[in-house]
Amino acid sequence: MSESEGNSFNENEDDQVVGLVEYINDQNAEIEQANLILEASESDSCTYSLGYMNRQALYACLTCTEKDKLPGAICLPCMYECHEDHDLVELWTKRNYRCDCGSDKLTSECKLEPSKPEANDRNIYNQNFKGLYCICQRPYPDSENTDEMVQCIVCEDWYHSKHLGTKDMNPDDYSEMICSGCTSKLSFLPAYNHLIVTDDSVQNIEKGDESEDVDVVDTDKESENNVENGLNVVSKDMTSENAKAGTSSGENCKLRNAKDPKKIIGSSFWVEGWRQELCTCSNCIELYKIEGVPFITDQQDTLQAYENKSRERMIAKEKQSEDGLSKALSSMDRVAAVELAHQYNQFKEELGEWLGSFKGDKVVKVEDVQEFFSGMQARKRAKMDDGIPPSFCR
Repeated sequence: MSESEGNSFNENEDDQVVGLVEYINDQNAEIEQANLILEASESDSCTYSLGYMNRQALYACLTCTEKDKLPGAICLPCMYECHEDHDLVELWTKRNYRCDCGSDKLTSECKLEPSKPEANDRNIYNQNFKGLYCICQRPYPDSENTDEMVQCIVCEDWYHSKHLGTKDMNPDDYSEMICSGCTSKLSFLPAYNHLIVTDDSVQNIEKGDESEDVDVVDTDKESENNVENGLNVVSKDMTSENAKAGTSSGENCKLRNAKDPKKIIGSSFWVEGWRQELCTCSNCIELYKIEGVPFITDQQDTLQAYENKSRERMIAKEKQSEDGLSKALSSMDRVAAVELAHQYNQFKEELGEWLGSFKGDKVVKVEDVQEFFSGMQARKRAKMDDGIPPSFCR
């Protein structure tokens, strides 16, 4: 091997070495996110009998789908039981779907719930079910495009940040995103422009101005007419109770009383809790239904609410596990229990000291990990060979 080849090899080897802290943080973040998605889903039986669930983890099975057809939606339990070794597309979470496992959309039978008499005619299948995303219709992960992807809360498709029609946004700066296509279709959004995070996606545009290749919401007279038409449609069905409360006349309607609505260009990014600020008068509730977003005011619809549900379950399981450990320790011989606790604390202390040695640019390799555990085993064997008694005795 020449000197240049040797240098090239060393450079490639260095590129593959990952800092310990960075690696652990990345792995923990991925594991935590996966747990948050999976924990809130049912784990034992097919979710078909639960109907069109508000939100659940779903998969699409390519193995059980006939050629030139879109795959169906597979719930988490069916993925484990009926499609474990199949070619699957992870759909993350989606709202208002019922499990298709065993239906006419798939060639396989459902082992968990074989009898499914009704077709899932309310399920909507888009390009995500084929493993394609964004306006560029690319797969994920994509070796040709490593750009970060963001999910639209309306259509629930995923978009590369550079295809959102706005400048890149820091995920920590906003709560939810609505893609440019969905933003342009929802006539009520301009009334809530004060809840949008970035000034880059909210602009006052003079009549006659044109934007570059992005969908926009026409707020001026046309947008006002769209909203008024929607409100006029539902005004015929007002109840006397609503009228007495003053909600049907529009006096308390945030949409009607909105001042200076601004044209929204491209995708819109919304602050934490923005849904709580949306008007819930009878007019607006009907308008949300007409425009296909009846879920928009439902606080339990958000991914954050779904993840909070997962966290509650995980905390409950941890407590149950701790209670089980305490019960097991209490049933053990006192000396054995104390010795086990001592060894556990000693392991934590040694591991902490070892991790503390990897600071700054110092990196960890597989050999380092092997050396650490080999050292622990060697020290343990040395104590046993020397006849050293346990740390605690009667």
